[in-house]
Amino acid sequence: MKNFYVIEGEHTNPNEIETILKNTEKKYGPFEEQEATQIAKGLIQKNIDDFYHRAWVVKN
Repeated sequence: MKNFYVIEGEHTNPNEIETILKNTEKKYGPFEEQEATQIAKGLIQKNIDDFYHRAWVVKN
């Protein structure tokens, strides 16, 4: 069932999803869980040099 989303953006605290800066937030999906995980990994690797950028997989 496709009910997983990928959310990426800049954070004030990159270890907490709640600290995402709303003007940088992007949401992709819906996906199957495995596909969402792969997309999130790709986004993280793409932005590896930006400490404050994170991508998260969330269930809708």
